[in-house]
Amino acid sequence: MRGRLAITTLCAAAFATAVTALPAVAQSSGPSHAGYDPNATVGGHYHEGELGDKLMILESALKCNCGCGLDVHSCQFQMQCGTSPVWSARIRQSLEAGQSVDVIQAGFVGEYGTEVLMLPPAEGFNLLGYFLPAAAILSAGMLVGMLARGRATHEALAPVEQLSADEEAKLRAAMLSLDESESPDW
Repeated sequence: MRGRLAITTLCAAAFATAVTALPAVAQSSGPSHAGYDPNATVGGHYHEGELGDKLMILESALKCNCGCGLDVHSCQFQMQCGTSPVWSARIRQSLEAGQSVDVIQAGFVGEYGTEVLMLPPAEGFNLLGYFLPAAAILSAGMLVGMLARGRATHEALAPVEQLSADEEAKLRAAMLSLDESESPDW
């Protein structure tokens, strides 16, 4: 019991040290954030009201560049990297300064490129990513439909009206062999 308490205490101390060092790490590492003051107080994390709705729209539209592939909002709570809280604070400050959602998003795209967007713009080569899955699904559906209809096997399954005595004997022997092979062994 004492060992668990010591480990828990050590983990809590390490976490507290990491949390207090986070603003310094976020401020010193990574790309520069022009016009962003990490020491400014912005009023905490909120998503209520008109400003909160705009914040949520932007946090959901921008991909965190820490490598997780999540949007800024999800990364803050799931990955807890040093980038997403900085970006969220930058977005809040810009919104509180009166900038529009489009202007803020354009600023991130200008600084980091279109890779920062969760949904790339539907233009140029990106159109292939929008239309290729639909074309593949339609092609696969058409192929399955053609195979299910069995276009090439219609003639092989034509009904036989009259069997000769030799064909009837072969058919009876094949059916008897099939019955014997499928009978239980007990």
